Amino acid sequence: MIRRWLLGVLILSGLLSASHLADVYPSYRYVMEKLDIDPSYIDNPQFVAFVRKNEAKYRRFYTHSIQRGAKLIPTFTELLLSNGLSHLFVYLSMTESGFKTYAKSNKSAAGLWQFMAATARTYNLRVDRTIDQRYDPIASTQAAMRYINALYKKFGKWYLVMMAYNCGEGRLARSIQRAGTNDFATLMDDRRRFIPSETRDYLKKIILLAMMGEHIVESKKPEEKKIKRKIIDGKTFVNVVAGTRIADLLKILDMSLLEFTAMNPQITTDRIPADAFLVQIAIPAEKLQRFHDHYAPPTLQQIYRDKGYRRLIAHVVRAHEDLGAIARRYHVTPLELIIANELPRAQLTPGQLLMIPVTEAWYQRHRYDRR
Repeated sequence: MIRRWLLGVLILSGLLSASHLADVYPSYRYVMEKLDIDPSYIDNPQFVAFVRKNEAKYRRFYTHSIQRGAKLIPTFTELLLSNGLSHLFVYLSMTESGFKTYAKSNKSAAGLWQFMAATARTYNLRVDRTIDQRYDPIASTQAAMRYINALYKKFGKWYLVMMAYNCGEGRLARSIQRAGTNDFATLMDDRRRFIPSETRDYLKKIILLAMMGEHIVESKKPEEKKIKRKIIDGKTFVNVVAGTRIADLLKILDMSLLEFTAMNPQITTDRIPADAFLVQIAIPAEKLQRFHDHYAPPTLQQIYRDKGYRRLIAHVVRAHEDLGAIARRYHVTPLELIIANELPRAQLTPGQLLMIPVTEAWYQRHRYDRR
């Protein structure tokens, strides 16, 4: 026990001896910019004091939360990113529940995202005597995403979303009106108290946990690798488009070819086959945000430029025609048809109108054949 206490003191003193929080948490800029917060907040005296007071406690909280939620985090991350949200909202769930699936507050908020029953029902969760979907990890995360998006539509800043999540939409709206601004530093000022102290601490806790977590993911220190390994021992899957070069993926993911092929033995060429639609590949869970930040499928304009397409012609889908057959007929790829027509899926229905990109030469050769 004494040895553990001494170790905690040594770790804490090492952190607090740093002259600047930015030196301890180099990920601070990424975290704050993702949450619409001015990165200069890292030097805010009230935030610095909060971190120094709570750092050791929240480090333990982070470690215990990871132990409970390691299997959930990759799934949460993929759901968030697939719906256009930052993976940093994982830390909101961590702050709310510590990843205790059956967490319940003294105000009767429940589950990983701590929904009140009324709010849960508003966002399509079933809460009654027989079923309470607030405790369902996937259903509650999907509801949380709908709620987060609704709050963003109303308030327009990610930090305001988190504030409203904690203190309520009406309370936050009144606070902004009283402050005369929605500026983060103004609302967070401990002396002026525009928002409740609980909400101010709530935001500080999320920021600190996010800085800790993002630093640990990038850290090479043995003790932090052990924590990271709990999250990334598995893998997750992402879609890449036909024609994508493997070398480009390796650069995006910061992986060696050996690591990539070990996870994707089915890929034996230097690029994703051109006749594919979308191909699912496996990547380490820790690389998911990096992939979403840097991987961009080609746009229609890029395809036009690369393939020399100059015209669009119309095609009415016939019975039993699929995307592959239509693509072969016009000497294009299925992916190009998906992008040109913004198709949500590869399945087609008879009578559906498709726009087909073709070259000028193809058009001139076949223009009379189509009459």
